Amino acid sequence: MKTLALVVSYNGEKTICSALNSCLTDEHVSDLSLLIIDNASTDGTITAIQSLNLNQLNIIQMPRNVGVATAYNLGLKKAKELGAKWLFLLDQDSVCLHCCLNNLLEEANLLEKQGKPVGAVCANIQSWFFPDCTHFPYYWEGNSLVTAHQSIESSSEIVIPIDSSLSSGTLYNVEALNAIGGFREDYFIDFVDHECHIRLHQAGWKLWWHKHAILYHRLGIFQKMTDEGLWIEHQPYRYYYMARNMFEGQRRLGGKPAAARFVKRDLFGHIQRLWRYGKSPLKSSFFLIRGIIDGFLGRMGPR
Repeated sequence: MKTLALVVSYNGEKTICSALNSCLTDEHVSDLSLLIIDNASTDGTITAIQSLNLNQLNIIQMPRNVGVATAYNLGLKKAKELGAKWLFLLDQDSVCLHCCLNNLLEEANLLEKQGKPVGAVCANIQSWFFPDCTHFPYYWEGNSLVTAHQSIESSSEIVIPIDSSLSSGTLYNVEALNAIGGFREDYFIDFVDHECHIRLHQAGWKLWWHKHAILYHRLGIFQKMTDEGLWIEHQPYRYYYMARNMFEGQRRLGGKPAAARFVKRDLFGHIQRLWRYGKSPLKSSFFLIRGIIDGFLGRMGPR
């Protein structure tokens, strides 16, 4: 079945060639098309992509940065036009290990043959800089996302049911995404994947995590190991979108208890860690608080 691999790029000249090459090295995957949607990069991203001379690659250059959600939906539209069954999303700073995509495709097709309503199958995401650290997927407990690390670490199963993971390294069923209306574009960036996955879950579609489909990801702009585990830091402005979209999404999908729990547990906890480990705690905390305010007031879209 045809698969469309989509990479949304923005000033990614240093990493995007590795991401694209990692898709192509999986010789077990047939009928694969590659699509780049570039969000008006100002560096050498397009030149770097073109230097690969990939015949099966299509590039769409946006006149402005439309965010990842809009780009994902453009990719979804392209997948439907091509008659693709699966849409594989890969961030420009991610690298698939050998057979990652093949493992996802094989499992997705097997699950469908078993009559399962496959919404997506997600890769085992590991830190590029600390490869022993896994970015665990999540369960949706009705009013919050909680990490599934205990279930995964205690299980001998290779494929485990989950409710959400990162979009990078996730193989989506085009029919499932189309059924729920795709990704929420007014989020622009951040929490786009989890919000979509919760809606897939609520619409009856299922997600799985694949232990052997390994993907390395350069999460954030800075990482270091601490007494509390791996610290991942993002650019200060990203915390605005994280806080705003997480608050809005959890309040809408989980009600007021979900929003209150997010503020009390996640937001204040992260601000404390920012001041303990972060490089720009004051600026990042400012964006977090501003994001919560706009999320409460319903001010969405790019800012």
